[in-house]
Amino acid sequence: MLRSGINLLIIRGFRSLNFLFLLSCGLLIFSCKGEVKTPLDLSIAENTDTIPDEVLERNLETQEMVTILADLYKNASTEDNIYINQRKADQLKQELNAPNVQYHGLEWYLYCQELLRAGNPRESIKELESNFDRNYPLGEQMTPQNYYLFDLLALAHLRAGEQENCQNFHNEFSCILPLQESAFHQMPEGSSNAIQIYQAMYDRHPTDTYKWLINLAYMTLGKHPAEVPNKYLINYPNWNLEQKEFPRFKEVAMGANVATNGLSGGTCIDDFDNDGLIDVFVTDYGMQGQTKLSINNGHGSFDDVTVSAGLKGIVSGLNCVHADYDNDGFLDIFVTRGAWLEGAGKHPNSLLKNNGDGTFSDVTKSAGLLSYFPTQTASWADFNKDGFIDLFVGNENEPCELFQNNGDGTFIEVSQEKGLKAITQFVKGVTWGDINNDNWPDLFISVLGGKNMLFKNNAGVFEDVSESAGIQEPIYSFPCWFWDVNNDGFQDLYVAGYQMDEVNTAAGAFSKEMQELPIDISQPRLYLNNKDETFKDVTNSFQLAKPGYAMGANFGDLDNDGYLDFYLGTGSPKFYDVVPNRMFRNVNGKRFEEVTSAGGFGHIQKGHGIGFADIDRDGDQDIYAVMGGAYEGDAFTNVLFENPGFENNWIILELEGVTTNRRAIGTRLEIQLDNGKKIYRTVGTGGTFGASSLQQEIGLGRAGLIKKLVIYWQNGETQTFETIAINQKIKITEGQTEFELIPYNYIPFSESTGHHHH
Repeated sequence: MLRSGINLLIIRGFRSLNFLFLLSCGLLIFSCKGEVKTPLDLSIAENTDTIPDEVLERNLETQEMVTILADLYKNASTEDNIYINQRKADQLKQELNAPNVQYHGLEWYLYCQELLRAGNPRESIKELESNFDRNYPLGEQMTPQNYYLFDLLALAHLRAGEQENCQNFHNEFSCILPLQESAFHQMPEGSSNAIQIYQAMYDRHPTDTYKWLINLAYMTLGKHPAEVPNKYLINYPNWNLEQKEFPRFKEVAMGANVATNGLSGGTCIDDFDNDGLIDVFVTDYGMQGQTKLSINNGHGSFDDVTVSAGLKGIVSGLNCVHADYDNDGFLDIFVTRGAWLEGAGKHPNSLLKNNGDGTFSDVTKSAGLLSYFPTQTASWADFNKDGFIDLFVGNENEPCELFQNNGDGTFIEVSQEKGLKAITQFVKGVTWGDINNDNWPDLFISVLGGKNMLFKNNAGVFEDVSESAGIQEPIYSFPCWFWDVNNDGFQDLYVAGYQMDEVNTAAGAFSKEMQELPIDISQPRLYLNNKDETFKDVTNSFQLAKPGYAMGANFGDLDNDGYLDFYLGTGSPKFYDVVPNRMFRNVNGKRFEEVTSAGGFGHIQKGHGIGFADIDRDGDQDIYAVMGGAYEGDAFTNVLFENPGFENNWIILELEGVTTNRRAIGTRLEIQLDNGKKIYRTVGTGGTFGASSLQQEIGLGRAGLIKKLVIYWQNGETQTFETIAINQKIKITEGQTEFELIPYNYIPFSESTGHHHH
């Protein structure tokens, strides 16, 4: 019937181009059981007049965005975009091979560098070694004049070893420090050569970056610490700085089919098809990096539905964040683009509307969100309390934008009239929070190389209270978020430090930290809410004065003790900044202890978007993280850490707003337990680089009963529920006096079938 219907459409020849767009955008969806689902009944349509105009229009709009993004890549200049590496390498090679061209040392060096950045370290090594005399040891040929060549050569060997081992023989332990035996390099040449060169370089010009890379290379060969000469040795893990007793989280992305290989990007972890299972959406920074949607199939793994969801050609994007902007009950996604490219980063962002039939459409233009600025961060909140979620977009050295939701699927930019005019700093993070519990969301902005900003929301108009609130540091910052770190009912603030230059590297700072040496760079800040619209810096007393170099980050409750923990995705675009991503556990709301090494979280690939969610439905939160750098050759597979469980109790709350926005973003929760403790949460997706599930997954510790649950609906009346049983999922709709019990059964992750090659 479907085939004959399609033939009928084609034979009659009506609006055939539009019909092809419908097919290309994935309106025919094949489920895992093999049946065909059609959002439109194409089998009986005799002409496209039977297809709603809005459907045709939104698919044409999606195709328009696909064309815009393809043209941006086609016309991108390698002079302006340093991350188009293979194209740049090809251009340089052509220039060097042109007839009658004199030897150009700088161009040749840049060619070697671009080969490495493009993912061809062996070709880079071959070119570099051709510059040296093979009759003499390399170390004897090292001079101050050619030092930079050795620096690149050592890095190429280190990267080659990583590609030939961690990628080609990828397993659940690959690249996670401290390395397990199965993660040791089977092909040792890359790391062995890197060790020889880095040791010679360190002997002539000792730096903490070189010292760390020497130790790292020994680790990959299984020779650390036993075979590392004392003058190079760094004690790692340094158990003086970490908690040694903590259960290991298993990395299960391969078996679950979400070990997506790609560059840096964002992630949204939530239920996008409303079947009660957590799905995974990811972006990829590369200008041709395909966004991907993986739907939870309910059997412990995921199905890649990117094409059938209509997302093919929706590429690029360093970050993403989700919400239900039109209150139709289906979660939509906003993708940001153009980050780090300055003037060349004038790329459009994307609003991907969830059509509720398994497909998404790019409605950026028709929704009024189309603009061309370099963007890395955005955040949703109903700032004017009209029941529709609004959007703040933080741009880099361009005007930031506040888009007010009109309630009809469109937005209007209102930053000038709402008190947010002329924000043109290099914005790296934006987060909404309620600093005074008045149900009007306030706005914090993290700035790279400038004072951070806090705007108090006065009934929909903003007042700059940055200085009086005491939250302007660190001067170099990146991800940020509001949370209640000590369960006192008031939201606190975390701001990650990020001071990066040629001297202050992530590898060098981490090396110093492990050696317990002083570190003179921008530190993160933890600010406790004083309950009077001011904050107190408690970074030191909470033991968080560490150079995290966080690019991605998010928070959740690892052990279900009721206190919020956090995970940092670390690094920089530089290839030598290979340092562990880091996990910190909240100890009773009084301090943090690092559990990176013991917990198996110390992945040394570049960390970006992070999401916490109970993916396997066992009551505790798992962690999904996007790995990969910015250069084309710095790709890696994403990871999924399975929570081993801590025998603490829990509750999962699904909230549905009525006068409040549909997914209840901004709604505050107070949970009173039978042991006298209280837990506070605010509905949202968490940090500013990675988006967690909007269902509230709350650890209760050893409590045996929820005595009282108080819901402060952002736009509605406060509701109270008493005597709620633990270890279950319930749905609460605003205004209804009874809650609904939702079936919630454990679904174990599928096991990996062996090595994963990519």
